[in-house]
This record gives sequence, structure tokens and C-alpha cells, in this order.
Amino acid sequence: MNTKLNRILVSAFLVSVLLFFSCKKKEQAVSPPVPGNEFITTIKWHFVNVNNPADTLWARWYQDPSGTLPPDTSHAIVSLKKNATYNMSVHIYDESQTPAVDITNEIAVDRANYHLYFFFESGGLVSPNGTKHISITATDHDSNNPPLPIGMQDKWVTDTTTCSGRVEGVLRHQPNSKNGTFAPGSSDSDVFFRVSIY
Repeated sequence: MNTKLNRILVSAFLVSVLLFFSCKKKEQAVSPPVPGNEFITTIKWHFVNVNNPADTLWARWYQDPSGTLPPDTSHAIVSLKKNATYNMSVHIYDESQTPAVDITNEIAVDRANYHLYFFFESGGLVSPNGTKHISITATDHDSNNPPLPIGMQDKWVTDTTTCSGRVEGVLRHQPNSKNGTFAPGSSDSDVFFRVSIY
């Protein structure tokens, strides 16, 4: 009888051990999913002359949500005065939805720690010796340590040269890799505006 009882107890113990180890999951750190790229149809640049607030300008680049038509750059035109300082802001929209969704704050506030907007001048805006006729400085920063620029709020300073060319605006999407440089991540948008200084 004792032998039978011992067998039952040993069997019950072995079954409980097997159940314990078969149900125990391997512990591992779980990271939240990395947010995907933003869906963007419209980029607007807004300029306000620091010394003359009446001197204000909106410029607009638009891509049809279907992607089958070429971008509409007919309003992607910026004319700035010589020897002037402008406060400039980037506004971003998703017009694939009705009504259109302004996602500027989502990018520049909610997800500021992994977005960075870059500007690249070309054409007559850069002299043959490499001198740029517009100085562009980000005035907004994220909450990284140390804080890094976001580039959605900027100061544009023109020099005394009459010229024209293009400025490329690139929104970089850099979750968990933003370090203040262009390289990490991928591009949410890459657009060109025609810019002249007169």
C-alpha cells in the first residue's frame, strides 16, 4: 500500500514539475513598437519678417494622396527681402483624410524626440565659393538630453545679395536614433521650394 501511495505521490510531483516548467515563459524585455513614417500630402512654410510683421508669406507644396499625379509646386515659391530676418515655421498636413488633418503638433511636439527637419540650399542661393546667402537656424528643441533641434521653427537671415535658387526641406524620421545629424532613420518627406532674395 505504501509503495502504491509513493508511486502516486511521485507521479503527482513529476506532473506538477512538468506543468510548472512547460507553462513558465522565458522572461524578456518588451519594447513598444517603433512608430512608422508619417503620411504627408502637404508642406507649408510660413515666414514673418521680424522687423515688419506685415511682411508675411505662405508657400505650399502638395502631393495628391493617390501618388499618381506629380507634386503641385506652383505655390512652393518664397520671396524674401535682402538683409532681413524672418521667423519661419513648417506646417505639415495629411489631406488624404476629410477633413484634412494638421499633423504639425504630432510631429513637432508629441514626436519631437525622433523628428528633425533639414534645409539644403542650392542654385544661386549658394555662391561659387560656397557662401550661403541665407542663414537658417533652428529655434526649437526637443526634450532629449542634451536637447536636439527639431527644425520646425527657424530663423532665416538673408544677406545683401539678390539671387534665387531652391531650398530642399527634408523631414527625417529617427525613432530611437536621433543624434542631431541627417544620417539615422528615413525621410518622411523631401520637398523643394523655389526661393528668391530681392
